[in-house]
Amino acid sequence: EHYSMQATNRELTVMFCDMRGFTAMSERMEPLQLQGLLNEVFSKLTHIIRSHRGTIDKYMGDCVMAFWGAPVATPEHATLAVRAALGMAHSVHALNAEHRARGLPEIGIGIGLNTGPMCVGDMGSDVRRSYTVIGDAVNLGSRLEGLCKAYGVEIVASESTRAQAPGFVWLELDRVCVKGKEQAVAIYYPLGVAGRVAG
Repeated sequence: EHYSMQATNRELTVMFCDMRGFTAMSERMEPLQLQGLLNEVFSKLTHIIRSHRGTIDKYMGDCVMAFWGAPVATPEHATLAVRAALGMAHSVHALNAEHRARGLPEIGIGIGLNTGPMCVGDMGSDVRRSYTVIGDAVNLGSRLEGLCKAYGVEIVASESTRAQAPGFVWLELDRVCVKGKEQAVAIYYPLGVAGRVAG
Protein backbone atom coordinates (compact mmCIF):
# COMPACT_ATOMS: atom_id res chain seq x y z
CA GLU A 1 0.00 0.00 0.00
CA HIS A 2 2.91 2.35 0.70
CA TYR A 3 4.98 1.69 -2.44
CA SER A 4 4.00 2.09 -6.08
CA MET A 5 4.26 -0.98 -8.29
CA GLN A 6 4.32 1.21 -11.44
CA ALA A 7 7.35 0.66 -13.64
CA THR A 8 10.26 3.08 -13.13
CA ASN A 9 13.94 3.18 -14.09
CA ARG A 10 16.20 2.98 -11.04
CA GLU A 11 19.75 2.01 -10.23
CA LEU A 12 19.56 -1.31 -8.39
CA THR A 13 21.68 -4.38 -7.69
CA VAL A 14 20.50 -7.73 -9.02
CA MET A 15 21.52 -11.23 -7.94
CA PHE A 16 21.22 -14.60 -9.66
CA CYS A 17 22.02 -17.62 -7.49
CA ASP A 18 22.11 -21.04 -9.12
CA MET A 19 22.66 -24.44 -7.51
CA ARG A 20 25.45 -26.52 -9.01
CA GLY A 21 25.04 -30.20 -9.82
CA PHE A 22 21.36 -30.12 -8.99
CA THR A 23 20.19 -31.64 -12.28
CA ALA A 24 22.39 -34.71 -11.82
CA MET A 25 21.31 -34.95 -8.19
CA SER A 26 17.63 -34.78 -9.14
CA GLU A 27 18.03 -37.89 -11.29
CA ARG A 28 19.20 -39.92 -8.27
CA MET A 29 16.69 -38.69 -5.66
CA GLU A 30 13.07 -39.54 -4.98
CA PRO A 31 10.65 -36.65 -5.66
CA LEU A 32 9.84 -36.04 -1.97
CA GLN A 33 13.53 -36.16 -1.03
CA LEU A 34 14.35 -33.72 -3.84
CA GLN A 35 11.52 -31.42 -2.79
CA GLY A 36 12.76 -31.46 0.80
CA LEU A 37 16.32 -30.63 -0.20
CA LEU A 38 15.29 -27.83 -2.56
CA ASN A 39 12.98 -26.29 0.04
CA GLU A 40 15.67 -26.54 2.72
CA VAL A 41 18.26 -24.77 0.57
CA PHE A 42 15.87 -22.12 -0.76
CA SER A 43 14.62 -21.39 2.76
CA LYS A 44 18.15 -20.79 4.05
CA LEU A 45 19.10 -18.61 1.08
CA THR A 46 15.83 -16.67 1.18
CA HIS A 47 16.19 -15.85 4.89
CA ILE A 48 19.67 -14.46 4.22
CA ILE A 49 18.44 -12.34 1.28
CA ARG A 50 15.52 -11.01 3.32
CA SER A 51 17.70 -10.29 6.38
CA HIS A 52 19.88 -8.11 4.12
CA ARG A 53 16.79 -6.23 2.86
CA GLY A 54 16.72 -7.88 -0.55
CA THR A 55 13.56 -8.43 -2.60
CA ILE A 56 12.97 -11.97 -3.87
CA ASP A 57 12.09 -11.73 -7.55
CA LYS A 58 11.42 -15.37 -8.39
CA TYR A 59 12.50 -18.99 -8.08
CA MET A 60 13.37 -20.65 -11.39
CA GLY A 61 14.00 -24.37 -10.99
CA ASP A 62 17.20 -24.48 -8.94
CA CYS A 63 17.87 -20.73 -9.25
CA VAL A 64 16.74 -17.79 -7.10
CA MET A 65 16.71 -14.23 -8.42
CA ALA A 66 16.66 -11.21 -6.12
CA PHE A 67 17.37 -7.47 -6.21
CA TRP A 68 18.17 -4.62 -3.85
CA GLY A 69 17.00 -0.98 -3.86
CA ALA A 70 13.27 -1.43 -4.60
CA PRO A 71 10.45 -1.11 -3.70
CA VAL A 72 12.13 0.61 -0.71
CA ALA A 73 14.88 2.97 -1.89
CA THR A 74 18.15 1.73 -0.37
CA PRO A 75 21.30 3.75 -1.16
CA GLU A 76 23.61 0.94 0.03
CA HIS A 77 21.98 -1.69 -2.21
CA ALA A 78 25.29 -2.97 -3.63
CA THR A 79 26.86 -3.40 -0.17
CA LEU A 80 23.81 -5.27 1.13
CA ALA A 81 23.81 -7.57 -1.90
CA VAL A 82 27.49 -8.45 -1.47
CA ARG A 83 26.97 -9.12 2.25
CA ALA A 84 24.06 -11.39 1.39
CA ALA A 85 26.10 -13.25 -1.24
CA LEU A 86 28.94 -13.90 1.25
CA GLY A 87 26.38 -15.05 3.83
CA MET A 88 24.76 -17.40 1.32
CA ALA A 89 28.10 -18.99 0.40
CA HIS A 90 28.90 -19.48 4.11
CA SER A 91 25.45 -20.99 4.71
CA VAL A 92 25.93 -23.53 1.91
CA HIS A 93 29.32 -24.53 3.34
CA ALA A 94 27.67 -25.17 6.72
CA LEU A 95 24.82 -27.07 5.07
CA ASN A 96 27.28 -29.28 3.18
CA ALA A 97 29.04 -30.14 6.44
CA GLU A 98 25.66 -31.32 7.81
CA HIS A 99 24.99 -33.25 4.60
CA ARG A 100 28.34 -35.04 4.77
CA ALA A 101 27.55 -36.11 8.34
CA ARG A 102 24.13 -37.42 7.24
CA GLY A 103 25.36 -39.11 4.06
CA LEU A 104 23.41 -36.69 1.85
CA PRO A 105 24.68 -35.16 -1.40
CA GLU A 106 26.52 -31.84 -1.24
CA ILE A 107 25.52 -28.84 -3.33
CA GLY A 108 27.42 -25.95 -4.83
CA ILE A 109 26.23 -22.47 -5.73
CA GLY A 110 27.15 -19.77 -8.19
CA ILE A 111 26.13 -16.15 -7.58
CA GLY A 112 26.21 -13.30 -10.10
CA LEU A 113 25.92 -9.67 -8.93
CA ASN A 114 25.49 -6.55 -11.05
CA THR A 115 24.60 -2.95 -10.27
CA GLY A 116 23.09 -0.63 -12.86
CA PRO A 117 19.95 1.02 -14.25
CA MET A 118 16.98 -1.34 -14.45
CA CYS A 119 13.27 -1.09 -15.10
CA VAL A 120 11.42 -2.25 -11.99
CA GLY A 121 7.69 -2.71 -11.51
CA ASP A 122 4.73 -5.03 -11.92
CA MET A 123 5.17 -6.99 -15.16
CA GLY A 124 3.11 -9.75 -16.71
CA SER A 125 -0.34 -10.38 -18.09
CA ASP A 126 -3.90 -9.56 -17.05
CA VAL A 127 -3.98 -13.00 -15.37
CA ARG A 128 -0.72 -12.96 -13.43
CA ARG A 129 1.89 -10.30 -12.69
CA SER A 130 5.02 -10.15 -10.62
CA TYR A 131 7.18 -7.35 -9.25
CA THR A 132 10.39 -7.79 -11.22
CA VAL A 133 13.37 -6.12 -12.89
CA ILE A 134 14.30 -6.11 -16.58
CA GLY A 135 17.03 -4.57 -18.72
CA ASP A 136 20.63 -4.98 -19.89
CA ALA A 137 21.98 -4.71 -16.33
CA VAL A 138 19.77 -7.64 -15.29
CA ASN A 139 20.98 -9.74 -18.23
CA LEU A 140 24.60 -9.03 -17.28
CA GLY A 141 23.93 -10.25 -13.72
CA SER A 142 22.68 -13.54 -15.14
CA ARG A 143 25.72 -13.89 -17.42
CA LEU A 144 28.08 -13.25 -14.49
CA GLU A 145 26.48 -16.08 -12.54
CA GLY A 146 27.26 -18.35 -15.46
CA LEU A 147 30.98 -17.46 -15.17
CA CYS A 148 31.34 -18.76 -11.60
CA LYS A 149 32.05 -22.30 -12.72
CA ALA A 150 34.69 -21.23 -15.25
CA TYR A 151 36.62 -19.26 -12.61
CA GLY A 152 36.13 -21.74 -9.79
CA VAL A 153 34.46 -19.23 -7.45
CA GLU A 154 31.04 -18.96 -5.85
CA ILE A 155 30.51 -15.23 -6.50
CA VAL A 156 31.24 -13.09 -9.56
CA ALA A 157 30.49 -9.36 -9.34
CA SER A 158 30.76 -6.58 -11.90
CA GLU A 159 32.95 -3.49 -11.74
CA SER A 160 29.89 -1.36 -10.96
CA THR A 161 28.97 -3.51 -7.95
CA ARG A 162 32.56 -3.46 -6.69
CA ALA A 163 32.70 0.34 -7.05
CA GLN A 164 29.57 0.78 -4.93
CA ALA A 165 30.55 -1.76 -2.25
CA PRO A 166 33.84 -0.36 -0.91
CA GLY A 167 33.84 -2.14 2.46
CA PHE A 168 35.16 -5.42 1.04
CA VAL A 169 38.43 -6.91 -0.13
CA TRP A 170 38.13 -7.69 -3.85
CA LEU A 171 40.07 -9.98 -6.17
CA GLU A 172 39.97 -9.00 -9.85
CA LEU A 173 39.35 -12.20 -11.79
CA ASP A 174 39.55 -11.06 -15.40
CA ARG A 175 38.21 -8.78 -18.10
CA VAL A 176 35.67 -10.65 -20.18
CA CYS A 177 33.47 -10.12 -23.21
CA VAL A 178 29.94 -11.27 -22.45
CA LYS A 179 27.06 -11.75 -24.85
CA GLY A 180 25.22 -8.50 -25.48
CA LYS A 181 28.19 -6.27 -24.51
CA GLU A 182 30.60 -4.79 -27.04
CA GLN A 183 33.26 -3.79 -24.49
CA ALA A 184 35.00 -6.14 -22.08
CA VAL A 185 33.85 -5.89 -18.47
CA ALA A 186 36.00 -6.38 -15.38
CA ILE A 187 34.79 -9.10 -13.02
CA TYR A 188 35.58 -9.48 -9.33
CA TYR A 189 35.32 -11.92 -6.46
CA PRO A 190 34.69 -10.61 -2.93
CA LEU A 191 37.17 -12.21 -0.51
CA GLY A 192 35.30 -10.85 2.49
CA VAL A 193 34.68 -7.80 4.64
CA ALA A 194 37.63 -5.40 4.83
CA GLY A 195 39.58 -5.89 8.07
CA ARG A 196 38.39 -9.49 8.45
CA VAL A 197 40.30 -11.11 5.58
CA ALA A 198 43.61 -12.80 6.40
CA GLY A 199 46.55 -11.55 4.37
